[in-house]
Amino acid sequence: MDRPPPSASALAAALALASGLLLPYEATCQEGSSRGAIANLAVERFAVGEFQPTVLSGPSRPGEYLGAVGARAAWLGFETGEGEAWIHPLKVAREIRLAFKIPEYSDPIPGANVARWVEARPEAYTVAYSHGAFQVRQHVLAPRDLPGILLLLEVDAVVDLEIHVEFQPVMQYAWPGGMGGQYLYWDAENRAFVLSESLQQRNAVIGSPWATQASAHPAHRLAEAPSTFVVPVDRERAKREFIPIVITGGTAPRETVLGTYRALLEGAREIYEANRGWARELYESRLGLSGGSVLSVEDRTREDRPFSFARSLEWAKVNLEEQRVCNPDLGCGLVAGWGPSGTSLRPGFGWFFGGDAAINSLAMDVIGQWELVAEGLRFLARYQREDGKIPHEISQSAGTIPWFDAFPYAYYHADTTPFWMLALWSYWRASGDDPLLRELWPAFLRAFQWCLSVETDGDGIIENTTGGLGAIEVGGLGEGIHEDIYLAAVWMEALEGTAEMARRMGEERIATQARDLLLQASRTLNQRYWRPGEGHMAFGILRDGSTNDNLTAWPGTALSFGLVEEDRAEATLRQLASDVISSSWGARLLSTESELYDPLHYNNGAVWPFMTGFVGWAQYRYRRPWAGFPLLQALHALTFDFALGRHPENLSGAYYQTMDATVPHQFFASSMLVTPLVRGLLGWDPDAPEGRATLAPQPPPSWTSFSFHDLRVGESAIHFSLERRPGNAVASFSVEGPPVELTYIHPIPLGARNVRMEGSLDEGRGREIRGRHDQAHEVTLHLQEGLSVDLRFAWEGGLEVEPPAASLSLGDGSRGLRVLDFTMESTDWVLLLEGDGGESQTLTVLGEGVEAVGTGVSLSPGSEEEMIVRVDFPGSGRVQRTIRLRPARSPNPLR
Repeated sequence: MDRPPPSASALAAALALASGLLLPYEATCQEGSSRGAIANLAVERFAVGEFQPTVLSGPSRPGEYLGAVGARAAWLGFETGEGEAWIHPLKVAREIRLAFKIPEYSDPIPGANVARWVEARPEAYTVAYSHGAFQVRQHVLAPRDLPGILLLLEVDAVVDLEIHVEFQPVMQYAWPGGMGGQYLYWDAENRAFVLSESLQQRNAVIGSPWATQASAHPAHRLAEAPSTFVVPVDRERAKREFIPIVITGGTAPRETVLGTYRALLEGAREIYEANRGWARELYESRLGLSGGSVLSVEDRTREDRPFSFARSLEWAKVNLEEQRVCNPDLGCGLVAGWGPSGTSLRPGFGWFFGGDAAINSLAMDVIGQWELVAEGLRFLARYQREDGKIPHEISQSAGTIPWFDAFPYAYYHADTTPFWMLALWSYWRASGDDPLLRELWPAFLRAFQWCLSVETDGDGIIENTTGGLGAIEVGGLGEGIHEDIYLAAVWMEALEGTAEMARRMGEERIATQARDLLLQASRTLNQRYWRPGEGHMAFGILRDGSTNDNLTAWPGTALSFGLVEEDRAEATLRQLASDVISSSWGARLLSTESELYDPLHYNNGAVWPFMTGFVGWAQYRYRRPWAGFPLLQALHALTFDFALGRHPENLSGAYYQTMDATVPHQFFASSMLVTPLVRGLLGWDPDAPEGRATLAPQPPPSWTSFSFHDLRVGESAIHFSLERRPGNAVASFSVEGPPVELTYIHPIPLGARNVRMEGSLDEGRGREIRGRHDQAHEVTLHLQEGLSVDLRFAWEGGLEVEPPAASLSLGDGSRGLRVLDFTMESTDWVLLLEGDGGESQTLTVLGEGVEAVGTGVSLSPGSEEEMIVRVDFPGSGRVQRTIRLRPARSPNPLR
C-alpha cells in the first residue's frame, strides 16, 4: 500500500529524536489505551531504491563487508545478511542473523545459505534471500542522526514461514572501556529483548512488533547461547507491510530507550525518506561529474565493470559523510573507518583519529563538505593537550575511562599536530571562513608552539625523536629514525599555511618566523634528503646523522605539496612510477627491491590507497599524468571490486587482494580517490580569502568530453566542461555566486605548434607555457554570475600518451606496461617504458602521425586519431626500455 510523502512535521519529529538521546519515554510511548500496543504498530511497505544514480549490486559474497552507518549507530555486516550493532559508545550485539523455518524442513534454514544478491545505496542496503518457498529482501538502514538501526523485511512466501532472529548479546563499551553486570530479558509487552546492566544506566532494545516468542535466559548474566525471537509471518499482512526489526540503545534510562524503540517503528518511512533526501542532496549539491555517463569513453579500468569515475566519486562523497560520529560523552567528530569487530570490541577504526581527519579534509574541502570539516577541527581542538599537541586517536569509550592520562595512545604521533594546522589552512582557503579561523587561532598558536618545541637540531624540520611517530608505527623501516620525509612534508606545508593565516590575523612576527623556518626546512629537504647515488629522496634522517635510503612511497607527500626541486622530483617520480612501488593496484609503501620488503607487512610492503593517492597526486603535481592516471584508475576500481562502494585500508603487495586485518571501510582510502582526481587530474586549487582559484586539468586522451559541477570557492560555485578533439578543444565556464578570478591552464600536447586561443575574451590573451612533459596555455578569467565563458583552443601536431588500463581479477599479480617518462629531444618524442620481460605490450598515443625509431617497436592505427604502439621487452622480470617516436614522413601515417 502506497502512502503520501512524509509531512515536514512528521520528518521533524523523527529527526527531533536526535537531541540528547532522545525524547522521553512519556512523550513517545504513552499508555496502550492512547497509543496502542507495540504489537499493533504497522510499517506499511514503501518503495526502496527509487533514487538509483549510485546503486551498486551483485551476488552475495561470504565474508565481504556491507555496512550501514549513521552518526549515532552503525550496522557492520556482511553481504550474506548477518551483522553487529553499535549504538555509540556501546556494542549492543554481534552475529545478528536471520533463519527461515518452513514446515517441510525440521531445522531453520540459515539466512547465509540462501543470501543471493545485494544492493548497496547510500541511504540503505538490501540483501535478497531466495528459496523455492519464499523470497525475503532485508533492507538495512542507519538513521543519519538517531541512535538506532532498522531492518525492514519485505517477505513473500507460498508456505507458512517463521523468521528466527538470532544474536549474541554483548552490551559492552568499545575498546578499551568496560563494565560488568550485564543481563537481558524478554519484554513480552514490547516484544523485544531488553539489554541492561546492574545500574540500569545503559540500556538497549532489540525487537519487533511481529515477534511472538523468545528464548529464556539466566536472570543475572548474559547467556553463552544465542538469544532468539520468532516472527511468524502472516502472509496476507506481509503483502502490505514490512516486518520491522529495531535495534536501539544508549547511555539513557530504560524508558527513554523503549520510547526510542517505538519512535523508530512509527517513523520508519520518514527515517528512510530523510536518508534518501540526504543522499539526493549530496548527489545534487556537492562537487560531482555531471551525469552518470559524463565520460565519452567508458572507463577502461575493468572490462567487465563499465562504471565511470562519476560513480566512484559519488561513493567517496558518501563515505566521507559517514565519518561523522556523535558520541554522548565526547561530542561529534570524524572517525577513521569501519569494519566488523567480531568477538573483539574495536569496530575497525571507528574511533576519532586526528591525522585521518586531516588527510580526509583535503578531499572534503574541494567537495564542499565544510560543515563536517569545521566540526572535526573543533572536536580535535577541544582535546588539545595543554602543551598544544593535537590528539592522534580517541576511543569511543574515552569518556568513561582515563584515556588521556592512563593510556599511551592519545598523543603518541607527531604528525597529527602539523596536519591539523595544515587542515585548518586548507579549509580556510576553500571556504574563506574567517570566523572559524579566529575561533581556532589560539589553538593553532599553541599547536605551532608545540611544533617549535620538537624542532631541536636547527634544520627547520620537527623530529620523530622528540615529537613522536610519523609515517611508520611498526617494522624495520622505522628503526633509528630521527626525521621522516612524511612528517617533514606535513610540517613544511603547515608552515606555508601558518605564514598565510598569520598575515590574515595581523601576526606579522609569526608570519615571518614561519617563512624563515620554511626556507630552512626546504634547504634540509632538498639537500640532506636527496640521495644522488640512488637518484631519489630518502625516507628519513637517522639519529646518527645518516639517511635511510630506502625507496618508499612516502616522498609522495612532499612531492604532492610541490616541495621538491624539479630535477630531484623528476628523478624520484620516475622511480615511484616503476612497478617496484606502483603496482597494478596502487603504491606499495616500500620498494620490492628493499631487503626489508614484505608484501604482507603493514608498513614494509603493503599497498595503501591513501599513499597511492599521494603518489598519484604527486605525479600530476609535476605534470606527469601518464604516471598519475593508472594510480587513479586503481583507486577507482576499489569502489567496485571489494566492499561495494567502499575502499579498503590496504592490500597485499604481492596480489590484488586485501589482507586479513584490513579494515574494509577506510575513509582515508576513499578521500584519496577524490584528492588526486580533483586537486591532481583537474588541478583545482581554491583561494577563497582572495576570491580566486586555479584550474589546470590534465585529463587522459580518452576523456574527450567531461564536466565538473559545483567547484566551490567561498560562496561561489564554478561549473566547468571540456570538449576535446585532436587539434582543438572548447573549455566552458560559469559561476553561481560572487565573482571569481579564475586562472585556467589548458593542457596542450607535447610538441604542438601554432597554439592559439579565441573565445569570449579578446583573441590572443593569455600566455603559453612550455614544460618538460607538455605545453599549456594560461589565461585569467573574471567570472561573473549570469555570464558564461567559452574558450576555444587550437594547435597543430603534438602528441599525448595514455598507458593501458590494468584489467585485474582478484588474486592477480602486478604486471603490465608503465610509462616512467615522456619528453622531447629535438623533434623526437622520447618515452622511458617498463614492461614484463619476454612480452610485447602496448600503449596509445594520440595526435599527429608518428613513426618508430629503432627495432622492437611497431605501430598500428587505433580509433580516430589514435596510434597503438607495441613494444617488445626482451629478457625476464621487469625490463625498462627507451623508445623514440618522430613525426611520420607519410602524408597519412595513421591509415
